[in-house]
Amino acid sequence: CIRDSGGMRDQGGGDMKALYIPAAILTAILCFSLWTGRYVDSRVETWQQMLERADRAAGQEDWAQAESRLREAARDWRKSAPFLHTLMEHDELDEAETLLAGAMAACQVRDQADFHKLLSQLRAQLDHLAETQALDLQNIL
Repeated sequence: CIRDSGGMRDQGGGDMKALYIPAAILTAILCFSLWTGRYVDSRVETWQQMLERADRAAGQEDWAQAESRLREAARDWRKSAPFLHTLMEHDELDEAETLLAGAMAACQVRDQADFHKLLSQLRAQLDHLAETQALDLQNIL
């Protein structure tokens, strides 16, 4: 403590205040990381459901419905793609886009085997994208 004209004054309070800004920044980063992980999980879950419906339609030889469901998934993907490119490796996203384009081509020529194979690979890639955004020890280290 230092004595001044107003009485006793504690010098320790200033040190504590200096930690508020870094703590607030770290808290904001943690909150953003948690939010982005949840956002990506939500988007992947939606896309997985859309792809499952497309696969079911193709399995029933309803290629018009399969193509419609796949186009719906592609439109939804394009809406999220700009934000995803700020979060993830571009190569990972490009792989998903390539698989989606391949699935669309297989759907248009009504190739059941290729369509199912490409959708399976796309779904696995989407799961991988979600895993890369999960807040776990592997991603932190």
